[in-house]
Amino acid sequence: MSIRTDIEISGAKQNNLKNISVKIPRDKLTVITGVSGSGKSSLAFDVIYGEGQRRFLDSISTFAKSRISQLKKAKVDYVRGLSPVIAIEQKKGNNNPRSTVGTVTDINDYMRLLFSTAGVGKCPECGKPLRQLSAAQIAEHISTLPIDTVIELRAPVYKIFGEDYEYTFHKLREKGYKNLLVNEEPFSLSEKRELDESKTYKIELIIDRFTLKPDTYIQLTKSIEAAMVALDEDIMIKVEVIGEVDSAFYDNFGCQEHHYSLCEMQPFHFSFNSPASACHTCLGVGMSYVVEPRFLIVSPEKSISKGALRNTIYNVSGKDSYRTVMMYSLSQKYNFSLDTPFKDLPKHIHEILFYGTKGETVEMLQPPFSQKKNWITGKARPFRGFVYELESWYKHYIRKTSTSEAFEPTFIKDCMIEKICPECHGGRLKNQRLQITVGEKNIDELSRMQLPELLGFLQSLTFEEDIEEVSTSIIREISSRLKLLIDIGLHYISLGRRSDSISGGEMQRIKMSTQISSELMGMLYVMDEPSIGLHPRDSMKVIDTMKKLRDIGNTVIVVEHDIDTIKSADHIIEIGPGPGVHGGNIVASGTLEDIISEPESITGQYLSGSSYIPVPKQRRNLGDTFLSIQGARENNLKNVDLDIPLGVFVCVTGVSGSGKSSLINEILYKQLKVDKTGARIASGEHDFLFGSELLNNVINIDQSPIGRNSKSNPATYIGIYNKIREIFAMQPEAVSRGYKEIDFSLTHANGTRCEHCGGDGIIVTNLQFMADIETICPVCKGARFSNEGLEIKYKDKSIADVLEMTVEEALDFFKDTKYLKHKLEIISELGLGYMRLGQSSTTLSGGESQRVKLAYELSKIKRGAHNLYILDEPTTGLHLSDIQKLVDCLKKLVDKGHTVLVIEHHLDVIKSADYIIDMGPEGGNGGGYVVAEGTPEQVAKVAASHTGRFLKTVLK
Repeated sequence: MSIRTDIEISGAKQNNLKNISVKIPRDKLTVITGVSGSGKSSLAFDVIYGEGQRRFLDSISTFAKSRISQLKKAKVDYVRGLSPVIAIEQKKGNNNPRSTVGTVTDINDYMRLLFSTAGVGKCPECGKPLRQLSAAQIAEHISTLPIDTVIELRAPVYKIFGEDYEYTFHKLREKGYKNLLVNEEPFSLSEKRELDESKTYKIELIIDRFTLKPDTYIQLTKSIEAAMVALDEDIMIKVEVIGEVDSAFYDNFGCQEHHYSLCEMQPFHFSFNSPASACHTCLGVGMSYVVEPRFLIVSPEKSISKGALRNTIYNVSGKDSYRTVMMYSLSQKYNFSLDTPFKDLPKHIHEILFYGTKGETVEMLQPPFSQKKNWITGKARPFRGFVYELESWYKHYIRKTSTSEAFEPTFIKDCMIEKICPECHGGRLKNQRLQITVGEKNIDELSRMQLPELLGFLQSLTFEEDIEEVSTSIIREISSRLKLLIDIGLHYISLGRRSDSISGGEMQRIKMSTQISSELMGMLYVMDEPSIGLHPRDSMKVIDTMKKLRDIGNTVIVVEHDIDTIKSADHIIEIGPGPGVHGGNIVASGTLEDIISEPESITGQYLSGSSYIPVPKQRRNLGDTFLSIQGARENNLKNVDLDIPLGVFVCVTGVSGSGKSSLINEILYKQLKVDKTGARIASGEHDFLFGSELLNNVINIDQSPIGRNSKSNPATYIGIYNKIREIFAMQPEAVSRGYKEIDFSLTHANGTRCEHCGGDGIIVTNLQFMADIETICPVCKGARFSNEGLEIKYKDKSIADVLEMTVEEALDFFKDTKYLKHKLEIISELGLGYMRLGQSSTTLSGGESQRVKLAYELSKIKRGAHNLYILDEPTTGLHLSDIQKLVDCLKKLVDKGHTVLVIEHHLDVIKSADYIIDMGPEGGNGGGYVVAEGTPEQVAKVAASHTGRFLKTVLK
């Protein structure tokens, strides 16, 4: 039997595919291209990947099927020659804040293993290095002492960050301990004694005390092991001999001066997902909610007594509360009035109210308006400030979330923002864990290193003979994975970077490196635009990675628009010729030469150079208005000062990781939102932002979905569905039946929608061992409206017929309705003429969602307003023929008096800009500077600019 050399697809009718048949060579790199919406993803993911995955799931046991969501069969006659298939799609990182690059790539597992194997501890008092000892080794060494020697096992106690000593002692009582040493003096937890919160004490917990006997070894071992578990898996123990002991006893055992020993460590000791190891304040997330003082102020023009602050903080209403007494007492001690407008109070009074009296006591006075004496009146105590009090309440909520005492602190969260944890400073682990080092670096310091730096550090390590073999094998595994990430162009990231900050393109490349490390062969990989988010300098790294997958014996199918990727393919398939209903056919298939020689191929015309996006003949002159950012320091930004011109088309460029998103999304956009709308968000670290008063509004047009349920659609988002419903409600038949506009809504019950399917048009049947079955609603036959609603006609069309129209069809149908014609023309100009008005928003790609949002903004522009529009990688999912349409629409916004700021790598967009800001020169620590500013022609002349080097080739 001959081995099949092709993947054969016959009769594919998925989505807009027109019953196509095509062969794809195995063990080759195949690119599927075509204009946006032509059917590329339908063929690659719905047909090829969907069928491969479904057939694999069919082969597993019924038990396993019941626990895996099943896939429905693609609309295709047959697919032959499939291998086990893996899809690597354009999906952003996990939104779980605990997910990092290290956890996604599994490198963190090896890092924890390295630290538990080769980690070196330090004496908590003098910092002397300590080697690991197991409980058995500690017990065996203690057993060498003379019989009847009295031994005391102790452990250091660390005050819980942000809490008082009493709370720390309370946690020890809960674990059954009662004996402490405070500054070497006995201290019983059963007694009610308070420690001065302003002082620092040396506190040790007495775990056990016993006299050595010949049979003490087993008891001693179990006591040490039990103590480690009871102390939240603590890894430091103090062995104190009561009486005289030879100083040589502590040689190679612990600190000779302070008698601390390091217990044996396990990998979970370095997991921030383990409650015993995670930082107490942030619970292993690295970020914690802290109170932002400006959010506590409701009405700065009002006085405190009239409601300047949130009423959950202070409200004078004749009540005899502790807070009322405290506020009155503060006003008397520091000589300010509760009836003075808050904004007029001196700055030092604001500091006292927010951050307290710094230990200074305040005598509690009886307010003259109080009805009765409060319990606190007459006492003297410090005031810790509203910030401390609210954060304490929030921590109380966090601790009680698993009990019946939990409450929802909505009023607290409204006053808080997420910042780096003040206890672990983003390290995620307890301080005790961060004291363990390998090569004098703790696990958090290694997680913050960029990958090349980390690789070099690990490869330079040397180890003692007894752990050398296992340690070097661990480092070998880590190094191989780091090299793959570096080779694929992710050299600028670190293992500790959160997954939710990773772009879809970066996450796709991480998955690609993982697949290469597996070294599997005979697989089928389906990828979605792996070049997205890559600077032209780095695009060849991704192409080389795909070729590596091919060369080890795999078939790689890529949906792609990038010219360099297309030219590097072994086989090319173009689907089209147009989008939506105009696409779904095989336009051309074969080698690069075959595509170029096909006259119907739009991609071939761009590959040959016969079609191209021209360089603008003239660029707009800069005015005298700017947005000025001073001292930008977020992430890797190096104290950047930058002026962004207004009223022009601005493009921010630079290699991946150079600081573009930190500068624009984290600082500029967030600070403008705060300035213009008072948004309760915190912008990235910077000194000042000037010029916000020159703008009416700032609008971020991103690629997030325009709706999250099946009833949301482009017509609703753009705002034309209201007008369509109004037209149908005005028809004589609708008026006679008493229908209103809302009766034609898919979300309104008891109107004209079909109540059997709830306006979805389909009925979903859940099956345990098979994919959920979607069947056309038997009542409305998929129309989504009732028979009575469908009887209302406009130009012989029902509202269901209108929702099934494409934008192009609707444009002709509503040509006499000025409002609808205007909005539909804008959508069509953006290349979305193929999209159906009632198409579910959940089926739109990120690029399509972004263009729908752009169309919405273009359709509602008001004259005289000056808005700033920010777009991040708007070319995602766009064919070269569609990029021209995008650029034209962006220029329309500028022509109407607005500013457009685009973060982009695509050279055709960059060359079309009026002004370029190029970040770099490298990514990560090597970036964070403004390398070049000016017109594309000016940036092309800057030798240090990587973008400029590539611009030269497209400006000719």
